[in-house]
Amino acid sequence: MHTQIHTPTSVRRFVDPEDLVCPACGDRAVGAPPAFWQVRDGLPVAQFSHQDRTALCRNPAGRIVEPVEVTR
Repeated sequence: MHTQIHTPTSVRRFVDPEDLVCPACGDRAVGAPPAFWQVRDGLPVAQFSHQDRTALCRNPAGRIVEPVEVTR
């Protein structure tokens, strides 16, 4: 029997939550869902929010944006 060993070709890097911001307004984002979410939008609950637990801003198409990482 021949055993193969696979090694990853890319290095995984975890994002520091302190480095996440809302790309629309630039405010810091946190890894917690918004405290209030409108079900009528028909969208799944977002996994990120602003520090005050409001939903991240919407893009011009009306979709909730994903946070982006900033480098210091």
